[in-house]
Amino acid sequence: MFKFLKSLFETPKGEHGSLMDSRDPKAEISQTTIQTVVEALRPIQLPAQHLSQSNEVDDKFPLFPIDSIWPSNRKDKPLQYQGSLTTNDFKVAIFQHEDGLRKDHTNLQYFYFKKEEWNELKELIPSDLNLISDKRYKQTAIVSLPIWEEIIHRYPEIHKLIVKLAPNHPWTLYKRAKKALCDIDITQQIYGYPQWMINDIDFRKIKELQFLFQIEDLNNTVVHYYFTDGKEIQQFVQRQ
Repeated sequence: MFKFLKSLFETPKGEHGSLMDSRDPKAEISQTTIQTVVEALRPIQLPAQHLSQSNEVDDKFPLFPIDSIWPSNRKDKPLQYQGSLTTNDFKVAIFQHEDGLRKDHTNLQYFYFKKEEWNELKELIPSDLNLISDKRYKQTAIVSLPIWEEIIHRYPEIHKLIVKLAPNHPWTLYKRAKKALCDIDITQQIYGYPQWMINDIDFRKIKELQFLFQIEDLNNTVVHYYFTDGKEIQQFVQRQ
């Protein structure tokens, strides 16, 4: 049977750390210094997939267990199929309603299927083809690096190097080195490192978890992050 991932829960907004105040887009940092950090970052890159909306899609209908019914919100309004994410280990079918999350948190639903369940899945066809989005998810291979705050927690030696090289502008130095390796703004991604929108995460909570994917709602108001401990799915939500 398919598994409906946990209901959406918000995390409280936090304040940016003091080192975030060091960012300065006009700071003068030599290319040699940037390249030194680039080389330090290469070994910690992780493969990931960037998600974008595209008319070039492989799936026409979502795959669900036999005898499944089309997802609807708590007012019994059918949701629109936005597309599926596919990895070597799992698939996720994503449905949303244009009314958005402010009116009803069930307007956004994810259905997660492990690899061992794939043989039991069949196409789920809606009664109205307008329930299939014209644009669905396209996956593009990229490399992934953490945000600055996660570097501090996961790779303290790299953090120390960056601070030593640019004591007045460490955040800016990291951003430029990261951009040299991954020149793309990310709000939706599979695997890699989570790209947090707001610095309000206690990294002790995710240290032992595997990051699965992050995705934003139709109205681009919140980003949802999914992790696993190997048994259960854990979710974090941040408002943009």
